[in-house]
Amino acid sequence: MKKALYRKRICAEKEKLTPEKVFHTPQYRDLLTSIGHEITGGKLTTLRLYDDKNSGIAGWNQGETVAVNLGNQITSSFLTLELKSDSLIGILGHECGHYRYTDSALRKRYAEHMLNGSWYPKEPVPENAQEKEALDAMNVYFERKDKAILSIFLQTASYLSNLLNDMYIEEKMCALFPGSIRRGILMNRDRNVEWLPTLREMLETEKDRLSILMNLCAQYALSSRVNAWDGADYELIDTLKLLMPVIDEAGKAADDMERYLATNHILLMIWKYFAEIIDEIEKNSTENEEQKPEQEEREGQKENPNESEEEPEEEKQGNTGAQTEQNEDKIRKEDTEQESETEDKTERNGEDQETEGHENGRTAELQKFLQQLCENLPKCVRESGGFEDKQNECGIPASETEASSDNALQKILYEMAKEMLDEKIQKEIFEHLQKELMEIPFEEGHDLVQKKLCRKTEISDFLKLQTEKYEGQLKQVKKRLRLKLLPILKNQKERTEHKLFLGRRVDLRNIAAPSGAVFKKQQPGKNLDICVAVLVDNSFSMCGERMDHAILAALCLYDFCMESEIPVLVCGHHTDGYRHENLKDEKVYLHCCADFETDEKDRFRIAGMQPYGSNRDGTALWYAGSRLLERPEKQKLLFVISDGAPNANQYGGTGAKRDLQKIRKKLLQQGVFFQAAAIGSDKEAIQEIYEESFLDITDLEQLPALLTKKLLRFIRR
Repeated sequence: MKKALYRKRICAEKEKLTPEKVFHTPQYRDLLTSIGHEITGGKLTTLRLYDDKNSGIAGWNQGETVAVNLGNQITSSFLTLELKSDSLIGILGHECGHYRYTDSALRKRYAEHMLNGSWYPKEPVPENAQEKEALDAMNVYFERKDKAILSIFLQTASYLSNLLNDMYIEEKMCALFPGSIRRGILMNRDRNVEWLPTLREMLETEKDRLSILMNLCAQYALSSRVNAWDGADYELIDTLKLLMPVIDEAGKAADDMERYLATNHILLMIWKYFAEIIDEIEKNSTENEEQKPEQEEREGQKENPNESEEEPEEEKQGNTGAQTEQNEDKIRKEDTEQESETEDKTERNGEDQETEGHENGRTAELQKFLQQLCENLPKCVRESGGFEDKQNECGIPASETEASSDNALQKILYEMAKEMLDEKIQKEIFEHLQKELMEIPFEEGHDLVQKKLCRKTEISDFLKLQTEKYEGQLKQVKKRLRLKLLPILKNQKERTEHKLFLGRRVDLRNIAAPSGAVFKKQQPGKNLDICVAVLVDNSFSMCGERMDHAILAALCLYDFCMESEIPVLVCGHHTDGYRHENLKDEKVYLHCCADFETDEKDRFRIAGMQPYGSNRDGTALWYAGSRLLERPEKQKLLFVISDGAPNANQYGGTGAKRDLQKIRKKLLQQGVFFQAAAIGSDKEAIQEIYEESFLDITDLEQLPALLTKKLLRFIRR
């Protein structure tokens, strides 16, 4: 395949890559790990990557751990893989900024003090009478240690302190890392601003004014402006203008303590919005308590309907009037005492239940509001984690490798697309080879046996080690051939001769040469109109040293053809090794290790040839010859490496020799030239078959060099 077409197909495969395929690969995880390790000065010990599309958190850090949610909503909103990657790197940079500059212990201490009813690091200093009044009002709840109200204070303070901390961290990280970190942080910030509603939209949804103010603070902190383009005018804007100087100054402060002091000061400045919330909660809880007795009375009436009073029957026995009157007085006295005791007890229980019910109703209202406040806070700040507990994920140990994210991502995408394309190409090649095999008209007898085409697509580690074993020996062979090989290869390519005494073109590099050799000449390259096929016997008799030297010879010929830009086919062959009564039951395996359209896995396939079964040379010879005849090149050369005469099911002896001679003659008549290397004991039989094309190899170590020299002589013709 031409390089231009190959690159075009790689680009097409890159367009098919999805975030799930890319971001969950070990290569991309290593990229983020190396970036995190680099921007933390080598101190980051663990980076955790997880995918939770339902979570509102984009990333978090806890202790020596930084985490990034690959499926977060901000990253998912971008369209291209490059933009999504920049977004993830921006989140990583943000969380690593917390890792570098945020004092987690101080943040925890601040929260604990506020919940326990004390200001930290110290009580804010009022700057006017209004703030003094606010401080006194808030201190009432601090002194009471009212957990519910203090939780509202803490939720707002956590939001504000985290917002101010984010401002400082992001500006710091953007200044230190102006590349992909800065680009990703600013992208995420802009997307957050886009998602924040306008002031009019927030007012129309009837949210509490505290939540609206926090949204305005987030807009100002992220973009230095407020999204009020639709003309909404409200008292909240005036409050925000008072907060702006405090936010700006705290966002630039290098000390976390300064930001917590600023947070406490802002709480005083927005006290009136807390007061509105507390009054509303108290009002709702009181109304609920007033409605509760009426509801209980209605329910009681349904359960206990009025019973009709029955008059006591008069006793038929004769009782005196005095006895009757005394009995009635006694009964009345007992009833009065019981009613009095019951009323006192009911009154006391009612007072206790009323107090307890009021507190329960108030707590329920506060919890309900606290939940609403958390939901109404701007999403961009809640995603940074705040004071939430973090779930443990599988950790990835940080590496010490520095990374250039811009080039590294493209390299990852290229390698993934290349791998996908190579797999697709291998499938296409196999299907094409299989189709060609089915279309080849084999000679009589060979058309009956089964033919199975084999081509390895997955290269195992063992096969890579096997290839490395041959590389050292191959270098020695090439070293011996270098004196003859290099001049031949050099003469095939376009070249320029320098320092000539005669010529038409002046060589400016040597214009001042004192010898007068100041000319140059352009020599056109030689177009080699030749193709080569290498057929290797893979029968079991080739095992051991013979197979090793046959593989070396095939690799040597393959390398020479590649360097000379000669199309080359390398094919191994053997049978299933069984004795079958019918020819149609025999199977011939044709291992296509390298096709004329070569790829980077060819060398591994050649080095992975293994001996097995027997050899039906006629089928393999006709296949390789037919493949050569399909080529457009004028010169066609077939190398045959075998250790003996054919020996397969119903195929051997004189009959097999005559069959091979017949096939060879037909191929020769059509322009296929042979070179047969005999490396076994049946050299005489092989010589009878291939005649003048026969090459006797006594020393197997000379096989690679001798075959390559034969090819060189053929090229010189």
